[in-house]
Amino acid sequence: MALFRSERGIGRGEVAESQIEAPFFAAFMVFAAVCLLIAHIYFGNLTVTLALAVTFVIFGLTLVRVDLGVYILILGMLLSPEINAGQVGYGERALNLRYNDFLIIVIFMGVVIKQAFEGRPILWRPSPVNAGILLYYGVCVISFLSAYQTKVEAWDVKAAAFVMLKMLEFYLIFFLVGNATNSADQIRKQLGVFFFAGLVVCAYCIAQIGSVDRVGAPFETEGTEPNTLGGYLVLLMSIAGALYVHAPTRGKRLLFLFLALAAFVPFLFTLSRASYIALIVCMFLVALLARRFAVLIALVALLALSNWLLPAEVLDRVNYTFQRGSGEEVVIAGKDVGFQVDKSTHERIYVWDKVWYNLNVWPWFGGGVGWGQVLDSQYARVLIETGLFGITSFLFMQYRVLRTTRQAYLWSTDWVSRGLSMGTFVVTVGLVVHSLGTITFLVVRIMEPFWFLVALTTVARANAIEEYVRTRALPRAEANPSPLLEPAPAVVVAREGRAAS
Repeated sequence: MALFRSERGIGRGEVAESQIEAPFFAAFMVFAAVCLLIAHIYFGNLTVTLALAVTFVIFGLTLVRVDLGVYILILGMLLSPEINAGQVGYGERALNLRYNDFLIIVIFMGVVIKQAFEGRPILWRPSPVNAGILLYYGVCVISFLSAYQTKVEAWDVKAAAFVMLKMLEFYLIFFLVGNATNSADQIRKQLGVFFFAGLVVCAYCIAQIGSVDRVGAPFETEGTEPNTLGGYLVLLMSIAGALYVHAPTRGKRLLFLFLALAAFVPFLFTLSRASYIALIVCMFLVALLARRFAVLIALVALLALSNWLLPAEVLDRVNYTFQRGSGEEVVIAGKDVGFQVDKSTHERIYVWDKVWYNLNVWPWFGGGVGWGQVLDSQYARVLIETGLFGITSFLFMQYRVLRTTRQAYLWSTDWVSRGLSMGTFVVTVGLVVHSLGTITFLVVRIMEPFWFLVALTTVARANAIEEYVRTRALPRAEANPSPLLEPAPAVVVAREGRAAS
């Protein structure tokens, strides 16, 4: 059977692994069948029984092949059904649960059990990102407990716990994918599934054009969320663009160009201004880092001709930002700056008055995770909820992500790893820009694929370190494609290699 590893080379007196795995797997199947029978009798609901059966199947597949579980997880990030589970918080915010939320836990447990069978009791792959995640989430826990202990007014423990669990879900994906992925071939296959899911989403969104005012992702129960879809499509196009500039053949370049264009069509009709700015930043970064000056010139030309090339809806949405006579006055530091903006843009400016007020009330750990329900800026929300310690740890986590993706880009030798690493670096910068106008780093449909890509990049970085340690070769001069990203000294690579091994 040999579900977990090859039995070739078993020494005399050793027990073949299949002799342990076969009874375990048989016992699991019996247990699953009994649970399904009990659930069907108790609930009397065929939908619940089928959902539970699918969950057991996915858990079993993960035990047999971890990569199969990861493929299912990737598909579920954007294509998972969503249900409304009621209201939480003082603002009676809708609590939406997705099937993928449960799958993350199921697949994570499958990975842990498989590692136990293989004798690898490691919960996460060593990387610089780990410290950033643990520090930021630790500060969030302290902020949560502080608000709970002091009984902060207008702070709801259920809503806060939901936010904490949602954040934990993102980081579980990072640790899960990082543990389940080892080789460059696995990275390629997982990226293939990622782009397949992206094409399905794009096809769904293109079919919406003309029938709705602003397109949204599949399975959104509370109406469309264009900013969410816009952030996801920025991520998709940035990865496709980075792989395009690194692809070795014309056929592969045409494939990634097609993927980027397929996402660009629905992207325009999200009418998300924060997403527009983020995409412009990402595409210019890709062209600069890859030194593709022809791409840079093409981008400048497209921007210059945008008034004639873009749909009227897009131009109206952009022009709607600045208004005369009917908009909201912009006041900064008590002074009228002399122009008016629409209400949505005004809220994104006014939220910083709330930040200043809250920093005077609780400066260090904020009012507690989930307090205030700020939706207009990620950084304003972090400051209000977790204070100065929170924003410092949050920026530190982002710095660690940028540093890790930068190193993976410089140290990797195969084109897929280099394109993925550059794309993730660029995406991180783009989402920072995007988060100035929305709570990007708390949006499930953006953060799940983002942390998935960060995990793959940490694997690419670890593979590059292992290759260096194995060959003891100095980094090649051509490994630095841009003056913006200087390569690390060889001694740093060697040190990181020893730490990873």
